[in-house]
Amino acid sequence: MITRSSGFSLVELLVVVAIVGIISAVATIAYTGYISSAKASAAKNLMAQIALAQSEEYANSGSYFKTDSTAECRPSAPGTSDGEETIVNIEFALFDGAQTIPRDGNYGYCIGGDDANNFLVIAHEFSGGNHTGCTLSIGRRGGVISSNEC
Repeated sequence: MITRSSGFSLVELLVVVAIVGIISAVATIAYTGYISSAKASAAKNLMAQIALAQSEEYANSGSYFKTDSTAECRPSAPGTSDGEETIVNIEFALFDGAQTIPRDGNYGYCIGGDDANNFLVIAHEFSGGNHTGCTLSIGRRGGVISSNEC
């Protein structure tokens, strides 16, 4: 006696759904990590551009541009009025007003320094308007330094 199956059993369908769920969960986690590292790389590249523009500013005016006169400034969250004002000031001073800094990113930027011969570009990562603890910085001598939370 030969019986023919007219489709998949319920157990077979449940196994397939479970496997697809596991694969999608792993892929989502990997994708989130990829996006986070890509945003951090973009922030580091932008900070290097700012540091290069600072070298040109020093050659032209004899001092570095700063958004804050203290040694270490505190960046504001992107999308806020303070964050937007800082970004616009950096762009006008160092990039001739060209929109170089992304407005929709996760990083806020500022430039601090306690004397005319030094500067420190600082970027804080924000999520939902709150600082995540990830801080990137680059100084006059170059080389991006990141906190342990990055």
